Amino acid sequence: MAKAIITFKLMPESVEVDLEPIKEKALAIAREAGSIGEMQSRIEPIAFGLKAVMILAMLEVEGGDFDGIAAKMQEIENVQSAEVAKMDLALG
Repeated sequence: MAKAIITFKLMPESVEVDLEPIKEKALAIAREAGSIGEMQSRIEPIAFGLKAVMILAMLEVEGGDFDGIAAKMQEIENVQSAEVAKMDLALG
């Protein structure tokens, strides 16, 4: 089965929001969705002090509802939006 590395981008509601709880909850959602192996997360500056939480997870392509996972991430407290920012097929 084909695997893809999906990058989810979560935007907080404001610059004052603590991003660590968002990151931990988003990683847990990706894990529950069937993430394979190690996941990565990083905080990426956007503009004017606003930062985004980026979650990288490897998931099965067949039957994968990546937009559904992003929708669950958007339900995290203090998250304004969540989306699939990038999808790369994994080789090997």
